[in-house]
Amino acid sequence: MSAPETTKGSGSAAQTAADPAPLFLGDAIAFFLDAKRAGGRGEKTIDDYRKKLDLFQRWLASRSGLGEVDVPYASADADAVEAYAVYLKNERTLKDGKPLQDSTAKSHLAVLKSFFETASRRLKLENPMDDLDEVRFRQATPKRLYLTKEEAGRLFAPIDRAARSAPGEGPDGAPPSRRALLAPVLAARDHAAFSAMVYAGLRIEEAAGLAVWDLDLSRGAEEVRVAKGKGNKERAVPMAPKLKRSLSRYLSVRGDLVPAGEDPSHLFLNERGRRVSENTLRRRLYGWVREARLAKKAALKPHDLRRTFGTWYLQDNPGQLRELAELMGHSDLSQVMKYALSDAERARAGVGRL
Repeated sequence: MSAPETTKGSGSAAQTAADPAPLFLGDAIAFFLDAKRAGGRGEKTIDDYRKKLDLFQRWLASRSGLGEVDVPYASADADAVEAYAVYLKNERTLKDGKPLQDSTAKSHLAVLKSFFETASRRLKLENPMDDLDEVRFRQATPKRLYLTKEEAGRLFAPIDRAARSAPGEGPDGAPPSRRALLAPVLAARDHAAFSAMVYAGLRIEEAAGLAVWDLDLSRGAEEVRVAKGKGNKERAVPMAPKLKRSLSRYLSVRGDLVPAGEDPSHLFLNERGRRVSENTLRRRLYGWVREARLAKKAALKPHDLRRTFGTWYLQDNPGQLRELAELMGHSDLSQVMKYALSDAERARAGVGRL
């Protein structure tokens, strides 16, 4: 089965490599249903899948202020999926006004999980549920992971040490291998990319997609421009001192990743001088979390780094929801209320700072 040919929600117009069109959620849903039908699922099951995914699409369209056929696949990010889980379990009601049973809500989430897995595997699209811990996601009121400032320091410490280290000699005194030579550079890249999530609230796809010219390090301005955020909305985030220092260090060694005669525009590069992938950043984060021995945050994912930014901002600026929404690229205030800590969480955070 081939990937869908994309128009607004119909999947009927041709899409070519020379003329790529944005993939709409409706196209991906149509492809998923066709794939399940081809795999032997009965029409009753297909109809159940369709109803559950149509509900998600209508909810996302309402949340985004778009028509159903205009909902881009990219709008179904980790923020949206987690908010939808909360909606199903806490807000969605039956015709008689009763809330959904837990088993019914879980069946909706199971279909959503299967849909995103198929879209990722067959269409090579991002799976937003990769950034959500499954156990945490399935709770009625998901426990939201974020780092305390002490934990953030512990996470960045081994990355910082690796970025400052000098490559050792190879076997029998041979010169260091290219992998060894690039290890400090890649650590500096990781430090800067994760800092962009923690200190500027960038989504993982926004960090991976940054271009060099999206940074303004000039005195007085010092901001990160997110030119292609969710819904193609542009925003600028003031650059925190820790982020500026991390980016400046990475920029000083970034040239070691650039092949001779090339001038790549992407900020964060892999060892071949190409745009670093989101999956690479995920794998690197998991490795650094293990090295930092953050046992209580072993399930930490890139989206939790962004959540850390939102949580810290409201800790330091209580009630400034509108400002946070603008900084994080959210379209309405309800989307940032989840970053506010509960009374018990605030108490624990306060004691932790004593």
